[in-house]
Amino acid sequence: MTGVYSVRGDEPIFGVEYVSKVLVLSLIADPASANYRSKQFEYNRLMKEIGEPKISHVLFDFEACLKLDSVSMGIVIALTLRIRELGGDAAICCCSDGIAKAVSRLNATEPMGQRSTWTHFRTRRHAVEALCSEVN
Repeated sequence: MTGVYSVRGDEPIFGVEYVSKVLVLSLIADPASANYRSKQFEYNRLMKEIGEPKISHVLFDFEACLKLDSVSMGIVIALTLRIRELGGDAAICCCSDGIAKAVSRLNATEPMGQRSTWTHFRTRRHAVEALCSEVN
């Protein structure tokens, strides 16, 4: 993505959807191409969003993601840790084998206290159903 976003520094790297009390965050194809300022903007915006009472769980959808960098993965980890602090949970879905390996590799580079684990669902539907069943 280029243009006005890259100039302003608020280029979105996540698509945002709400399904029941699940915040679904879909990574763009190449979050590594977004500038660091955009990633800071996304981090701050989504941390506020997770603090809202209407959100109980977060689902990271990697279906469109083709490339993953350490800063974007750090955002995923930070959001996961935050929702869990608030009593919710996080899961991932639709990872290709390559992205699943990148998630595992990048997560392993984090300090021990900041590493995380996720249940991986093959489809978004199964992930949302599982997370929503925990809500009720």
